[in-house]
Amino acid sequence: MNLSRAVGYIIRNEQRRTERSQETVQESTVRRSIRNEADNRRRPKRVCIRNDVEEHNCGTMSEQCGFCGAVYWKEEKNTAHKYTKCCHDGKVQLLSFPDAPELLKAFLTENSPDAKNYRQRIWEYNSALAFASMGAQIKPPRGTGPYCYRLHGQEYHRVSPLYTSDQHKESYGQLYIFDSSEATEKRLSNNQNCLQHVFEKLDFMLREISPFSQSYLQMHRLVQEHPTTSVKMVFLEDKNLDMRRYNAPTLCTEVAAIFVGDNGEPPANRDICVYPVGDTCQIISPLNQCCDPMTYPLLFPRGVVVH
Repeated sequence: MNLSRAVGYIIRNEQRRTERSQETVQESTVRRSIRNEADNRRRPKRVCIRNDVEEHNCGTMSEQCGFCGAVYWKEEKNTAHKYTKCCHDGKVQLLSFPDAPELLKAFLTENSPDAKNYRQRIWEYNSALAFASMGAQIKPPRGTGPYCYRLHGQEYHRVSPLYTSDQHKESYGQLYIFDSSEATEKRLSNNQNCLQHVFEKLDFMLREISPFSQSYLQMHRLVQEHPTTSVKMVFLEDKNLDMRRYNAPTLCTEVAAIFVGDNGEPPANRDICVYPVGDTCQIISPLNQCCDPMTYPLLFPRGVVVH
């Protein structure tokens, strides 16, 4: 662009500004409406509304896989006229979820005062009844949007020794070696918004069906029987592990092996080892199959994780 054309643009722009400054409100409105109509004519239409679209109905999911029972629409067959997107002709087999205890079903579905309190305080009930703790920096995002559970940094899981020191209160798995009523009183001291009889029912349920509560109690009994001998309890990373790499355990539960004596190979990196006494809690691997059931006993009351 040469100098004369640039000067011409500047002069014309100044003239337009002068003319618009002298316009009335009505003249300005008319000018803008004319400009908007011209712009709309130049722009291509992006929305196309059609009323002649035919409805497509896939029907009901009436077909089933012959191996796993997954349901399909009729037209989902492959070229071999089979339904294979679920389990690949039975090659993938998943364990079925164990049935939830009747007590938890009632607390999650009924409208009784106990059930409402349980649902409102379910996190407190779970933490008080857990065998292991979960720690992290919880930093919810700012603003007034829907609730978001956000963690900052790394998440840690810890397990306590069987017996607490004089500096700390009993918590987590340590409470299962006490009488049920005494354990409930200790839990209520830190969770005053929870109900005592709800705690008692949940404690009784876990003592009956959880293999972890039974393991802690069995270890406590062995420590009492062998007060001068080293005792440790190992929650194995793999329950199908070949136990021949260990010395024969004194006692085996569904999820743990309890050893009396110092002999035997030390636990693997991901095994969870509980000792009778200790100054601090131990960090446990989240890859261990027992980590989630120990941390969330109300989600996995039977101590089983189904993947």
